[in-house]
Amino acid sequence: MRVDRKRARCIALLCAAVGAGAQAQPPVTTPLTVLTRPYDTKQLLAGLRLSADARQGRALWLQRCAYCHDGVGQPTYRTMGPWLGADSVQQLGPAAMRAIIAVGTERMPGFRYALRPQQVEQLIEFLNTVPADQKPTPEQLARKSPGAAAPISGGP
Repeated sequence: MRVDRKRARCIALLCAAVGAGAQAQPPVTTPLTVLTRPYDTKQLLAGLRLSADARQGRALWLQRCAYCHDGVGQPTYRTMGPWLGADSVQQLGPAAMRAIIAVGTERMPGFRYALRPQQVEQLIEFLNTVPADQKPTPEQLARKSPGAAAPISGGP
């Protein structure tokens, strides 16, 4: 019994000390910044009108390429690699695209061991469906357009 009273007294003193310490310091408030971006929900929810191979290419794009190139839907605007779409395939040609995907570049890894030739073809078929109007504009890149992420300041 005596040990229980000592234990209870120690716990009470500890709680009082912790409570007193917490009350002695003023609460710290830091401003909260939330980034928002308006999305075109009709575009996001619209069914894809792609061939089976282009759909497979889109899945590969999202898994392997979009993180660095992000040319589909609502872009993040600042990407590690260049924006890619139908224009890229037309400018470079399908053979050059295959070679770049296989071997890579200084900043991009090659995928010759990760993707089968059929998957590379599906990826190129998908890229041929991405129109130039999906490319970020100079205003979006400068974060001056309504589609760019805008900070919202607030606090708790």
